Amino acid sequence: MKQFVKFTIAIPCYKQAQYLSGAIESAIDQTYADIEIILVNDGSPDNTTEIAERYPVKIVNQVNKGLSSARNAAIMNATGDYFLPLDADDLLEPTCVETMARVARETDADIIAPSLTEFGECQGATVILKPNPTIEDFKVGNHIPYASAIKMSALREIGGYSPRMIWGYEDYHLWFDLLKRGKKLVTISEPLLRYRIKAHSMIHDANAHKDELMAQIKTDHPEIFT
Repeated sequence: MKQFVKFTIAIPCYKQAQYLSGAIESAIDQTYADIEIILVNDGSPDNTTEIAERYPVKIVNQVNKGLSSARNAAIMNATGDYFLPLDADDLLEPTCVETMARVARETDADIIAPSLTEFGECQGATVILKPNPTIEDFKVGNHIPYASAIKMSALREIGGYSPRMIWGYEDYHLWFDLLKRGKKLVTISEPLLRYRIKAHSMIHDANAHKDELMAQIKTDHPEIFT
């Protein structure tokens, strides 16, 4: 692993303009220097682009195609060694990328997953990840947050996020795609992501379609679930 590792922070946005400045500023305020920030306006019917233009970020505009497509658009425009997705309503702790870059140099991991702290409409719980879960652990449930850094070469090898995961669980699908190819996952016990809890979010829509989403995952990865 080379000494200097570049990170691409990708922020898709759809109807989240009221939170967007916070997400972008948390990316800009990182203690690590070698970062690019890509904002993907996924056809949002608000002032997403106007807000993004206030900051030194690369802006990609597209018609609304959903989260998987928006992240894939960022991947296509990325120049980093690692890809770090960040939802427009969440925040990164200032040392997030610096810590991930250190882990990348020490382990050459393909996936680097941070622990997290919840905030917003909740009591502010802290979630500490299990050390380096295996693919067998993931068969029981998703063990890492969507905002995990992924080696760009590994992402391009599998073609990015699956467009079939329309309602969500796109990150869960992605972990199986990577782990079944022997990619290395390393977790970080330090909470580096601030995950916003609110009355209605994408995870609520995903959970409402849990059965069909899990059926799609099992269909796409039969060698894991048979």
